[in-house]
Amino acid sequence: MINPYLINSGFLLHFVDTTASTNLLLNEMVENNRKMGNILPDFYGVVANYQTIGRGQGKKTWQSNKGENLLVSLYFQPQIVPSQQIYFNYFFALTVRRVISKYVNDVKIKKPNDIWVGEKKIAGILIEHLIQGDKLTYTIAGVGININQTQFDASLPNPTSLKIITNKNLSRELILEEIIETGKWYYQKLQDRAFEELKEEYEESTIVISAPL
Repeated sequence: MINPYLINSGFLLHFVDTTASTNLLLNEMVENNRKMGNILPDFYGVVANYQTIGRGQGKKTWQSNKGENLLVSLYFQPQIVPSQQIYFNYFFALTVRRVISKYVNDVKIKKPNDIWVGEKKIAGILIEHLIQGDKLTYTIAGVGININQTQFDASLPNPTSLKIITNKNLSRELILEEIIETGKWYYQKLQDRAFEELKEEYEESTIVISAPL
C-alpha cells in the first residue's frame, strides 16, 4: 500500500487499503462532515490501494491491480459558478498531464479528460460537482494513473503505464505529492479566474484519437 509516512505531512489525506470507489468514499466523508457543520479544506483527499468498483466516465469502470497504481480523489470548493465548471475540468486535466509529462513524452489530453501517451491511455479522471440552485457547492475529482502495472485485462484495448514505457518501478507516493503540488499551482489560476489561460493550454494539450476508449 502507499505508505502515508512517505507523504509530505502537510497534506490532508485519508488512506485506505480497499474501498468501493475513492470518489464515493470521499463524497460520504464530505457529507458526514457537512452534517456536523465541518467544511473540509481544498485538496483534502482519499487514497486507496484498491477499488472494488472503480468508476470512469458515464457507465465505464476503471480497472487497476492492487498496489500498483495511484487511485486518489480530492475535494474542492472552487470559487466558480456552475456555468464555469468546464474550467475546473481544464485545471485538473492539465495538472495530471503535467505530472505524467515529468516521466514520459508525448502526453496529451483526450477530451474531456483522459490522459494518453501516444495512442495509449495512461490515466482517467472522474469529476463530480454538487450543484444546488445557482451555486456549485463542492467538487470531487478522482484520478487513476497507471504507474507500475504491466499486465492488463484483455478487454481493455489500449492501456499503458509508466513502468511499461520507462521500464522502471516508480514511487506512487512521489507522484501523489506531485499531483497535489502541481494541482495547487493550477488551482490558483482557477481561483484567480485565469480562464482563458487555462483554456488555451488545455486546447494546446488535447488530441483527437479515433481508437476506442
